[in-house]
Amino acid sequence: MDTRKRKTAHTRHYNSSDRITEHRLKVFCYCRVSTDMQVQYGLSLDAQRSEIERYAADRGWLVAEIFVDGGFSAKNTDRPAFRRMAKAIKDADGSIAAVVVTKLDRLTRSLRDLCAINEDLLEPYGCNLVAIRDGINTFEPVSRMLLPFLAIIGQIERQNTSERVRATIQHIRAQGGHYGKVPFGFATVKEGKLTKLLPDPETHPWLEKAIGWYREGVTMVEIARRLNEARVRPRYGRIREWTLSKIYELLRTMQVHRPRSVISEARYDKREAYTTAYRLRCDGHTMPFIAARLNADGLRPLKAAQYTWHSVQDLLRSAVYHDRSTPRGLALYLKEQGHSLRDICLRLAQAGHFPKRGGQWYPQTVKLLMVSS
Repeated sequence: MDTRKRKTAHTRHYNSSDRITEHRLKVFCYCRVSTDMQVQYGLSLDAQRSEIERYAADRGWLVAEIFVDGGFSAKNTDRPAFRRMAKAIKDADGSIAAVVVTKLDRLTRSLRDLCAINEDLLEPYGCNLVAIRDGINTFEPVSRMLLPFLAIIGQIERQNTSERVRATIQHIRAQGGHYGKVPFGFATVKEGKLTKLLPDPETHPWLEKAIGWYREGVTMVEIARRLNEARVRPRYGRIREWTLSKIYELLRTMQVHRPRSVISEARYDKREAYTTAYRLRCDGHTMPFIAARLNADGLRPLKAAQYTWHSVQDLLRSAVYHDRSTPRGLALYLKEQGHSLRDICLRLAQAGHFPKRGGQWYPQTVKLLMVSS
């Protein structure tokens, strides 16, 4: 009697699909290509997806979701599908066991981005990283040690690729060829392997008129209005009419208009400018003081020769100021400054802040501290 009951219970446990699903590791898959040329090397989106699904099926993993970025470079993490995946990992609260990619460079080619992904996204939520072709599986300690070295190799490859592309473009232009978008007023013609520009008989006269108007002192807004009244359409854009920005880009392309920032010897570095401005603002300094400090440091905005209090205001418009006398305020401030979670742990302890329950800070506790209300 007892034996039959035990056998029945045993059978019911293994026949339950819900129970089996619960014990399968849930993973996210991430696929990316930056150019159509990668298809011929077996790195098309479909090929990546199939390879990851086979890999997961062989190990009994459950693919919870597949995130795909097509036509995006790995030089940074500003990609729509990657952002959705990061949010999904955080919302899953530790239920996602790993992110699976075919190669590490599908996720990133930057050592800095990889460290940030690992410290801020994967480790705090107990999520591992699997790069199939690179043999990386951070479920294993050895793979965790090799991860930074592979990222360095990927970063070097990205830099080499950029140099090769730059050299190719320079060679094409040295031969009198054209590379890139065809500007307004021109058409293309093939001469052997080169693509060359020729004046377009319909639009080139209007290009010459626009350049002439600008040299006479006509504003860009007025030039756009005149072209729209004449029903002359720009070459690109969903809205087929001229705007201030389109006239600006056209005159820059024709090297007729030179931005003031081009003449300036100051350098454009938005991240450094923001970090400095944010720190000074938190210390209570005024906008004119911050502008003078940025100018003294040799920094400039993107389209101007120097900072003014208006451009500093635009720079800091999205900034949120935190009370650094509290642990949470200090942690959020340090995060805005680009510090890693581990570095924030050390700085909180140095400032005399400790978790409510005592002990020491860990990346996960700092993460929870920052998201708490």
